[in-house]
Amino acid sequence: MNPPRFGKVFISVKPRNGDFLSDETKRELIQRLKSYAVAGIVPAFVDLKYLYVELQANPYYNPSLNDRPEALKTGISNALTQYSRSIDVNKFGGRFKYSKAVSLIDSVDSSITSNITLVIIRRNLRAVLGKFAQYEVCFGNRFHTQESSYNVVSTGFTIEGVTGTVYLSDEVIDREKGRIFFFTYTEGGTPNIVKKNAGTVDYMTGEVLIDTVNILSTSITNDVIEIQAIPHSNDIVGLRDLYVKFDMTNTTINMVQDLIASGENTSGSRFVHTHSYYMPTFTRKSNSPVSTAAAILPSTASSTATSTTSSGTYATSTTTSSTTPTTTTSSGGGGGSSSGGGY
Repeated sequence: MNPPRFGKVFISVKPRNGDFLSDETKRELIQRLKSYAVAGIVPAFVDLKYLYVELQANPYYNPSLNDRPEALKTGISNALTQYSRSIDVNKFGGRFKYSKAVSLIDSVDSSITSNITLVIIRRNLRAVLGKFAQYEVCFGNRFHTQESSYNVVSTGFTIEGVTGTVYLSDEVIDREKGRIFFFTYTEGGTPNIVKKNAGTVDYMTGEVLIDTVNILSTSITNDVIEIQAIPHSNDIVGLRDLYVKFDMTNTTINMVQDLIASGENTSGSRFVHTHSYYMPTFTRKSNSPVSTAAAILPSTASSTATSTTSSGTYATSTTTSSTTPTTTTSSGGGGGSSSGGGY
C-alpha cells in the first residue's frame, strides 16, 4: 500500500458464486473476525481487482475433414471455457499460460491444423460520475508498444466540457513512458484529440494514470470504462493483489479454412494469411453490456461534496468542486485507485 496504512489488514475474497462480496457479507465477516483479532490490528475487506485476459483466436481447419466450422467453433469455445475455470488463472498469483491455451485449440479436433492466437489484457475502471477525480489503473504486466500511438485503448465515456463520446489512448514518449490523451472518434473517420495531456502510462510496469477529470457517463454499464493493452509476454501473471480472470465473453474465435491442407490450393496462392501481431484500433470493441443511462449534466453535480464510496469493485475518497477540481488520494495497492480506480 502506498502510502502505508499501519494497523490495518486488507482482505480480498473470491466468492464461490459471483465475483464480489456484498456489503452485508463483509460486515458479517468483520464481526466474526473480531474474536480472532490482535490488538491494534483492524481487518478491512476490499473488492477483488480483476485482470482480464482475452483472446483473439484464428484456428485453421481442413474443410475436407470437417465441413462444420460452427461446430468446431463451439468445441473450441467449450475447451477454452473449461480452461478459464482452471486454477491456473482463477486465483491470486494466477498465471494465464499461453501454450496451454493454444494447444487446447489444436487438440479439439483432428481437422484443426494450426491456430494464430493473440492475447489482450484488460482492466475495468469504475468512474466516479459527475465529480472531479484522478484514476490509477495497474495491470502488473509490461505493455508491448509496437506503434507510436493506440497501444492502449478504451471504451467510450463523456466528460465535462466536451460534446460527444470520448476515448483515451496513449502516445509513446520513449520505450518506458507514454502520454495519455483524450479524443473523439466517428467510425471510419479520423480521431480528433480534445485533450493532449490527460495522464501518463508506464509501459514497463503496466500502469495508467489519468489526471483530474470529471467523467459524466460511460458507454458500458455500471459506470465502467474498459481499458485494454497489448502484453509484452503472452503469459499473464496476477501480480500482488491482482486476480487473473480469463474472459470468454470478450474472446473471439474466427475459423479459417486451410486450403493447403485440404488439397484445394496446394500452391498456397489463395491461402488466407492471419496477422501474428496485434493490429491497432482507435477504440476498444467490447461485448460487455451497453449503458442506457443518460449523462450527468455538469449543472446537476453538487457544487461541493465529499464522498467515500465502496461499491462492487473499487474504493475511493474524493473531494469535488464544480469550479476548482480538488482531490484527496487513496491507494489500493497493485491494482488500486487514486480517487477512483480499476477493478
